[in-house]
Amino acid sequence: MKKISLLLCLAFLVSACHKEKPKPISTTTDGPGIYVLNQGLWNANNSTISFYNFETGEVNADIFSAVNHRGLGDTGNDLQKYGSKMYCVVNTSEIIEVMNLKDASSVKSISLSGKSPRHICFDGGKAYVSCFDGSVVRIDTANLAVEASVTVGPNPEGLCVANGKLYVANSGGYNAPNYGTSVSVIDLASFTVTKEIEVVCNPYKLLKDRNQNLMLISKGNYANIGSCLQKISTTTDEVVKTYDFEISEMAIYEHVLLFFNYNYATMLASYKKFDLNTETIISNQFISDDTKLETPYLIDVDPDNGDVYISDSYDYTVNGDLYCFDKNGNFKFKFEVGMNPANIVFYK
Repeated sequence: MKKISLLLCLAFLVSACHKEKPKPISTTTDGPGIYVLNQGLWNANNSTISFYNFETGEVNADIFSAVNHRGLGDTGNDLQKYGSKMYCVVNTSEIIEVMNLKDASSVKSISLSGKSPRHICFDGGKAYVSCFDGSVVRIDTANLAVEASVTVGPNPEGLCVANGKLYVANSGGYNAPNYGTSVSVIDLASFTVTKEIEVVCNPYKLLKDRNQNLMLISKGNYANIGSCLQKISTTTDEVVKTYDFEISEMAIYEHVLLFFNYNYATMLASYKKFDLNTETIISNQFISDDTKLETPYLIDVDPDNGDVYISDSYDYTVNGDLYCFDKNGNFKFKFEVGMNPANIVFYK
């Protein structure tokens, strides 16, 4: 037993020597940085928000708890900034946590009990929240009060404002295998649905390009219909093109769409760049060095310098890492965050 204990100690020491040196811990948000929403595990009540300081390289794994002396809640699903505030959609806890952008201090927790909120976007002093009960809720960002609700399709996910209208992807996720096949169009002035756009099943995420077109990811049915990217004209409110490649997550920088596709069968990922002007793949391997990620989870781009951030959630039960690459795909740095890092917000 003594020999076994000695061998275990030696193994631990050798392992420790090869671990990457941890980043110093920050207790403030002084200076520019990046907030990371970590979803945690469903029904585990362990969502967190991490903060990375660009100037010092310090990381606070749970800045929300450090500042507010309480947990964020159960299953954080979206994190976005608007004006001087940051809004976190906490799905299972059914709240919108509103924070000051400068320090993550809580301003108000808006209850959306019974609605199962999913994603949030903003326009004209209003916040719009998709909810799995089949509605979109409108919140006034001045008084942080819910002021209206409109019924859309089943289990709406991503939403986006373009050309004076709000577009909502109706996933129909709870109706599997009969997933949703529509994007609702809402007139912002009257806050009423004016059209349903037919799309590939299980629509999930919407982003706007520089020409006011929408790029939509549909996840398919996980069987004979794969994921795909579709282009929606906000002039005609119709799908004008469907592209023949699979896609999991995406981000837009200038005229380029960066995306990855993760194949759960092979457990392999591809990272590509797509030119929105020429509608062609311009790089089949965005990561230009030998950096390997196990299970990519989010991708986003710093609008100021084009740096690309991709998170790795590993097996979904341990803390993840956030990787930073320059716009040419060269690795710059990484840092440890919480479990299942799903969204980031830049604070500068």
